[in-house]
Amino acid sequence: MSDNADSNHLVNRDSADLDKPIWGAEGIGEVIDRTPRQVFHLYHSGALKSIRKVGGRLVAPSARALLRELGA
Repeated sequence: MSDNADSNHLVNRDSADLDKPIWGAEGIGEVIDRTPRQVFHLYHSGALKSIRKVGGRLVAPSARALLRELGA
C-alpha cells in the first residue's frame, strides 16, 4: 500500500506480537496490506476463514495465522 517506513511494520515485531489477536478490519488490513473495505470483502466471501466476528467486530487469531492462510 504505502511506501513509508511503517509499511514494513511486521519486520520489526517480535514473535510474541505475531501471536496476539488482531482486532478490527483496519488492524487486519495492516497485517495483510489491504484496506478495511477489502478485508470485509474477504471475510464475507469466505476467502479468509480464520477471521471471526466477535461483538460486531472482526478479529483474527494472530498475524501469523493470517499470513499462513495467505501463503506468506
